[in-house]
Amino acid sequence: MMRKWMMAGALAVLALLTLRWLTADGDSETLQNTQQSPASKTAAAGTIATEEPLQTASWPPPFPELRRVPLPDYGPQQAAAQSLAATRNGDPRSPPLQRDTVSAVQPSAAELADPQAYQRYEASQHQQLLASFASAAQQEVPRLQADIERGRQMGIDPASIAKMEDKARRLAALEQELRKQHPEWQSKAR
Repeated sequence: MMRKWMMAGALAVLALLTLRWLTADGDSETLQNTQQSPASKTAAAGTIATEEPLQTASWPPPFPELRRVPLPDYGPQQAAAQSLAATRNGDPRSPPLQRDTVSAVQPSAAELADPQAYQRYEASQHQQLLASFASAAQQEVPRLQADIERGRQMGIDPASIAKMEDKARRLAALEQELRKQHPEWQSKAR
């Protein structure tokens, strides 16, 4: 098997050398033809030398000097350092977070110890969540309706406007249903 590979390699080298030898003969003829000036070629052919533009000493223009520019290292260590910095300091492209100014009420030790008291704590937290949702929905529905009207004026697709109207309608209906289920919120409503 090894002998076959050696023979194949030797034949490949021989073929490359033959090809190089054949192309070298053709290159010497073209080299001789290109070394003649355009004026002598045209004079030998009996034509006027104005057909080809004369090449001057400044043609082709010189290339600018090549300079080495150091590239920053972007290896795995650099990527890890950038990831760690983004984890610690945040991504500068992300929008700022708006934190709640009101801190959440934590259960007391007595509520944690008593299962019924903890259930009452959870129920009050759920009520506060629903109340804040209803309050936010009450503020958001007029904004959605204003956006819908602005979209109509701008010529937005009627199917998209219908979808947004349906969302606003369902949000308003959910808010009304929550307020109906919890009449104690009526003092906070509108």
